[in-house]
Amino acid sequence: MTIIKNAIDSIQIGIEDHQANDDRRNISAVRNISAGILLLYKEKLCQLSPKDNKELLIKQNIRPVRTEDGTIQFEGKGHKTVDVQSIKDRFKSLNIGVDWSRFDNINRLRNDLEHYYTSESPDTVREIIAKSFLLIRDFLTEQLKLDPQEVLGNNAWSVLLSVTEIYMAEEKSCQISLEKVDWVYSTVTDSIKYMRCTNCHSSLIEAPDSDEYYTSIPLRCRSCNEDFTFDEVIEQCIDDSLGGEAIQSVMDGDHSPYDTCLSCDKETFIYTEGKCVACEFEMEHTSCEICGEGLRLEDQWNEGKCGYCQYKWEKVMAE
Repeated sequence: MTIIKNAIDSIQIGIEDHQANDDRRNISAVRNISAGILLLYKEKLCQLSPKDNKELLIKQNIRPVRTEDGTIQFEGKGHKTVDVQSIKDRFKSLNIGVDWSRFDNINRLRNDLEHYYTSESPDTVREIIAKSFLLIRDFLTEQLKLDPQEVLGNNAWSVLLSVTEIYMAEEKSCQISLEKVDWVYSTVTDSIKYMRCTNCHSSLIEAPDSDEYYTSIPLRCRSCNEDFTFDEVIEQCIDDSLGGEAIQSVMDGDHSPYDTCLSCDKETFIYTEGKCVACEFEMEHTSCEICGEGLRLEDQWNEGKCGYCQYKWEKVMAE
């Protein structure tokens, strides 16, 4: 059985799981569709592999070998195939376009669903299916040069199309209501797209009343009708929005773009904003009075000095 056949079968089975209207099969639906997407990506790598070794580029380990006539060729070692990061790396070097931000979002939602799933989360499943549909459609058309409707079959295509159209319409309605709110800070505005229901984890959140101050703005989940305020989810929004950047910054030896506020203890102090976006606490000292370097929250106890200048000052005082 070919990889493309496995990919299509997996997607079709996932759609059948979704159509079963059985909460227990929602996880299976998401897993099968996600697996199908990865198989489509592997199919592309197979198509780009040498004719005499069609699985070369899906091998996790590729090594150069010298043939009997002295030429250098590459061969795959072992049975392990490429993981997501390897696919990303090879697609990048081969100039194959994929909306990885959408893929990563789907992957995160799938993981959340598997760990925090409840019977009240049907719209999270619909969201994953809708976003998966866009990836599947675009990759089949642009990279594999196949007709998505023909390959997937009329039934699977119509289900994917219907779920996507309904979900996108509801998502647009929610976005319009949220756009009426004055979120005050650009960092907060950027984080709104990561907002999730506190009860069912759905992204279909609306703001029935946009007149309140943004931290206390009332919100409602259109999936399970849960009511909550933005203050209850602001940390989650900031973390989802800036968490990846924070990890990369630390790996590069730099500082995180956000920190735990000294006033409200929420991880919502944003350095580019110069204040906490939850309680609006501001640092008393923003630059070192000796060297002029920008200060962070942990430097506030040094009375206007950075850590290094504070150390030197204490050393001088001790002498």
